[in-house]
Amino acid sequence: MNKPLPRHALPASPAASSLPPEERPSTFRWTHGLLNRLVRASDVAMIVLAALLAPLFWPQPLDWPQQAVVVLAEIWAFLAALGRIGAYRVENYTTFWKQLGHLLAGAAGAAVVALLVLAAFLPGFGLAEGWLLSWQALQFLLLLGNRQFQHVMIRLVEQRHLLRRKTVVIGANPVGEAALRELTGAAGYEVVGLYRSASDDPAVTRLAGMPVSGPVEELAAYAQHHTIDLIVLAQGWDKAPEIFRLMAAVEWIAADVVIPFEEAGVRPSFARIAPVAGLSTLQVMYRPFKGSQGIVKAAEDYLVAGLALLVLSPLLLLVALAIRLDSPGPVFFRQPRTGIGQKSFSIFKFRTMTVDLSDDGSVGTNSRHNPRITRVGGILRRLSIDEIPQLINVLRGEMSIVGPRPYVANMLVGQERFSDMVRRYATRHRIKPGLTGYAQAHGMRSNALRDPENARKSVEMDIYYITHWSLWLDLRIMLRTIFVGLSGKNVF
Repeated sequence: MNKPLPRHALPASPAASSLPPEERPSTFRWTHGLLNRLVRASDVAMIVLAALLAPLFWPQPLDWPQQAVVVLAEIWAFLAALGRIGAYRVENYTTFWKQLGHLLAGAAGAAVVALLVLAAFLPGFGLAEGWLLSWQALQFLLLLGNRQFQHVMIRLVEQRHLLRRKTVVIGANPVGEAALRELTGAAGYEVVGLYRSASDDPAVTRLAGMPVSGPVEELAAYAQHHTIDLIVLAQGWDKAPEIFRLMAAVEWIAADVVIPFEEAGVRPSFARIAPVAGLSTLQVMYRPFKGSQGIVKAAEDYLVAGLALLVLSPLLLLVALAIRLDSPGPVFFRQPRTGIGQKSFSIFKFRTMTVDLSDDGSVGTNSRHNPRITRVGGILRRLSIDEIPQLINVLRGEMSIVGPRPYVANMLVGQERFSDMVRRYATRHRIKPGLTGYAQAHGMRSNALRDPENARKSVEMDIYYITHWSLWLDLRIMLRTIFVGLSGKNVF
């Protein structure tokens, strides 16, 4: 029987900071959907800008509420028309005549709707005719100019291969060979690695013209320092145990994971079928925060962390002074923690205990009466002020405001390592760790995790957060943390 692949004991590899910038894993990836949404947003901006500039060329016949209604109706009609004809697709933005035709169709439909709404406000029109004509003409020119700018920008995106999905194939076998042949000739995919599973013939060193990078165990070192968008588990469906074993081995990598069907044209209606090049595949994992979700999450992190540090800076200075006066040692406590992609980073906290170089953090603090906790440290812990410096980690891109809490690599629950005790523990590393999280906002602070059942429940909560993320969920977690999660029997 094959032994489970190691999920946590990773091969040693060079620090990410020593690699060139293009070699570092990216938590944000461009997608076709993101580009389409950006084009939609810029079209809306041009329509609004034209409405604001039109009164410079013709007297404004409407009051502001009326103008807002007309503009909103125009925006709705324009977007509906272009959506109906399939204009918002990346391949349409690089052809001038195609864009011109789309804009003419959208502008014509939107102008009719604006005319009808305007007639309801101003029967007989009067001065509104000139304002409407100047607005429509200016709007079309701005939209056309904006599309030419988009044409240039999308060419740059294509030249830098930002839309190519970096793909890893696991399977040096006939299924893997078929997948490689489809992927190699397909636009939008770049195969960056081919790995051998335990059931593959080790004598196979090359497949479809591509060298085998090594056994699947070596993928861990590569994934820590390189971006992977897609993992293809190229295994026959008669090898279900091997497929499940591989799924467990790659669940910590922030990538889409698919399994190709061996028979062409297989499309079961009850499953999530994802087309990959010319393959029909079953998608079993999704890359978190792709496209616009990644932008929203990053904006939330930097905005909240920046504002919080600005507002709390006087308090932080007083805390730093109190720590230095209370006991010898540094103001900040820094400790290695495991982050996204199982990469290690140094977490920042205010020091709340006397310095002990032999403490590796695996046991943690089990009581508020621990003799190493200083007088100032006890206050900081009860109020959770010691956690505030992690805002620095957020601004450095190592953490998020909300996400699974980062633990030390060898954290113990009883006598067993947390990462070994809970089967899906590694899934937490698909996203950045958080200053607070869904589990912590519901009472699963560090001391609560000393109970094995609570430890398992906290991982389930983290996985729920990853698969159900929304901006509203983050806001709820932040508010609950402030009003509930900062106090209680497990906070010390």
